Amino acid sequence: MGFAGFLIVIYWTWLLVAFAAHLALSLIVFQDAKTLSQPALGISPFLWFSVSLIFPVGGMFIYWLMNHSSLKKDTFRF
Repeated sequence: MGFAGFLIVIYWTWLLVAFAAHLALSLIVFQDAKTLSQPALGISPFLWFSVSLIFPVGGMFIYWLMNHSSLKKDTFRF
């Protein structure tokens, strides 16, 4: 097998680690979404989990932006 076999092992290891990281971060988003008293747009925790799993970086950024940033509707004071 040689070098090609080594590259295949590295490739599959990378895929497993990347998927495990995405799954772990999506579960963190899910757990945090369950603790929100009033989620943005009424989006369910399972939908946030799905979005963050399908779009890992972008989904988590959108989740943070809508629920925890200073742009959240509840934080505006006039």
